[in-house]
Amino acid sequence: MQETLGHVSSAFTRDTYTSVYPEVACAAAESTAALISAVPDTGHARLITLPARV
Repeated sequence: MQETLGHVSSAFTRDTYTSVYPEVACAAAESTAALISAVPDTGHARLITLPARV
């Protein structure tokens, strides 16, 4: 992730992206759970596209 984002250190990446408001973390977990439970178990990977945030 560090290289992809072009950050100098992994500490910077970690410090920047690991602090999340509880409400945001909860919403993300619920969205992920909904995606996982909505995907039929076919044994194949599936590409999903999330809606853009405004």
